[in-house]
Amino acid sequence: MSWLGRSITRHFSLLLVGAISIGGLVGLRIADPFVVREARQVGFDLLQRTEPRAYQDVPIKIVDIDEKSLGKLGQWPWPRDILAELVDRLQAAGAAAVAFDFLFVEPDRMSFRAPGTESRPQWAGKGGQSGSAPAFQDNDAKFADAVRRGNVILGFGTSAQRTDLPPVKAGFAFTGEDPALYVTRLPGGAGLLPILASAANGIGSVNLRKDSSATAVRRIQLLWSDGKRLYPSLVSEALRVAQGASTYLVNTDPEIGGVQSVRIGAFDVPTGPHGELFLYYTKPREDRYVSAADLFDDKRLQELAPELAGRIVFIGTSAPGLFDQHRTALGYTVPGVEMHAQAAEQIITGQFLVRKDWTRTAEVMTLVAACLMIGATTIFGGAWMALLIGTGISSFILFAAWYAFRNLGILVDFTFPLGGGMTLWFIATAFRYVVTDREKRGIRNAFSHYVHPSVLKQIERNFSSLELGGENSELTVMFTDVRNFTPLSERLEPAELVSFLNRLLGRLSEEIAQEAGVIDKYIGDSVMAFWNAPLRQADHAHRACAAALAMRAAVREMTANKSFGLPDRLAHDAKIEIGVGLNTGIACVGNVGSSERFNYSAIGDAVNISARAESACKELGYDLVVCRTTADQAGDFAFLEAGSVGLKGKTDRVPITILVGDAAMRQSPQFKEFVEQYRKLVAALVGRDWLALEGVLAQCQRSAANLDPKLLDFLERLPARRDDFAEAPSASLASVAAD
Repeated sequence: MSWLGRSITRHFSLLLVGAISIGGLVGLRIADPFVVREARQVGFDLLQRTEPRAYQDVPIKIVDIDEKSLGKLGQWPWPRDILAELVDRLQAAGAAAVAFDFLFVEPDRMSFRAPGTESRPQWAGKGGQSGSAPAFQDNDAKFADAVRRGNVILGFGTSAQRTDLPPVKAGFAFTGEDPALYVTRLPGGAGLLPILASAANGIGSVNLRKDSSATAVRRIQLLWSDGKRLYPSLVSEALRVAQGASTYLVNTDPEIGGVQSVRIGAFDVPTGPHGELFLYYTKPREDRYVSAADLFDDKRLQELAPELAGRIVFIGTSAPGLFDQHRTALGYTVPGVEMHAQAAEQIITGQFLVRKDWTRTAEVMTLVAACLMIGATTIFGGAWMALLIGTGISSFILFAAWYAFRNLGILVDFTFPLGGGMTLWFIATAFRYVVTDREKRGIRNAFSHYVHPSVLKQIERNFSSLELGGENSELTVMFTDVRNFTPLSERLEPAELVSFLNRLLGRLSEEIAQEAGVIDKYIGDSVMAFWNAPLRQADHAHRACAAALAMRAAVREMTANKSFGLPDRLAHDAKIEIGVGLNTGIACVGNVGSSERFNYSAIGDAVNISARAESACKELGYDLVVCRTTADQAGDFAFLEAGSVGLKGKTDRVPITILVGDAAMRQSPQFKEFVEQYRKLVAALVGRDWLALEGVLAQCQRSAANLDPKLLDFLERLPARRDDFAEAPSASLASVAAD
């Protein structure tokens, strides 16, 4: 199969796998199984934990039947005449409404005690004095009288085994469709003792909705339904009764489907489609609670009266033995009565969390968009690039979800888009590695011995263009050598010498790799590199010249910073310089060596000329010598013709130039002025005009000092090199007048 065919097949396979994966993820989100729902709820919990609801002192209080109260007043359930006195004391303290988070389904077992029977345990009556209960007393009637006087809300529970639902004390009005079609159904009703039901100002469900979750209570129902009628919750009734309202207004939307809000007196409460309120928790606070035992102490009751006056009082229990403990989204375990109280606080302060009708669509679209971007990056850019892009996408999704929660009170699911994106990345990466990366892994194993990683990436993308075993190609070859290395090496210990070479050659290699060159070999203090193989590079000469300039700059920087790692005895006076020779020509490049050990290398006359050009740096007195064959292809660099020199092993002279700087230098007025003076200098040299030569040379030296001090060495040796110049410098390289 051709390279094009393999590429199409590979990408089509990855696209198909990606499309199937995205479709499966969207289907999973639409099905919304328990695991997906639970992950979403845990994500919402994490948002709350980043910034819990700020507590505000609102007219809500909890009277707690705690261990202290049970120790003082006896075990639960208490006789209802005690509860009657509790209601009277709260009414005397000025409570606006009292809501019991208890069920009163059966008559009080301690009513109608006959004379001569064992009296109940001692209890604290009014004023805190101990005594025995009267022999004949209907505790339910007494409690009913207190309920009637005290603006009390009683609770009822749900039970699949019973259907005796209590009466509804409030009226319901609605806009749109009948909300009973949408509100969560009651599984049954554990009603309320009739005498108490008739006395109560409000009756509401005490049940907490757990959303089939094993971890926390995150929502509470404001309304329930039996399919025909609506029933309020304890929270709804407490707020309604405290305000003196008589009717709930329920807003439904036929187009969106479901309940949108419930109006309770002055409070308009946004809800979920089934009439539920998303709980937005504060951290537990002790100042929410008053111990029930303190209310039976007259002195303590007087102290507490300002804290109770005008407040809605929820009565519940924190005693562990009564099993009314639940976990919040913040991770705390609190009494169930606190959840009712916190829901009422939310409504009063207007701090709501909602799920808008568009959030689910936005979440699915976000999932698809994230998967498409991650999938496309994985297919066309690689697994690590996809991971980097995926990290950015994930950060954006997390920020958007947090912003919507923090500033808008909207709950947006970030867990499934994040989980879906990670799943797609894993699937695409695994598929690509197992199925489509086998060819690239083979090439990497073969070339990792001699090709720089930057070139390997290009080879992997274009592996079919390689012809291993040797081919003739036009290459630009570089040789680099350290000047005065032998004297320096004589002054260094072997370990110091190795450290110095590693630092220097490592930095030079980085500059070669930056221009996508292939390092052929290291020969002591020399480096051989080439361009235009194994992959074609249309600008190979330009890249080589750019690398040479960068290498010179790197050496000068390391010299200035004394970063060669030389010992102190040499660090201050060591002058490190390099010589670079460049040549472009035909060479044979491929595997050279034996079947057991080989090297990817280039051989041929072009390589030899490059090595000789590097050696000519010493003769010319300049560090960057570039053969004319390279300079003609390199583009707009600041070249200066250096004549034609005889190179060792070559019969004919080789035209060479020196590389002074980059394109910016070539366009600078200083370099243009220097070139004009240099042309006059060479003309005087060729014409043997010794009188003019001295003056022009002095002018060139003054100009050269501002360009590159190294040019002074080059100019100083120029008069002795008359034979190297058969003619004046060519306009193509030395003249910039046309620019």
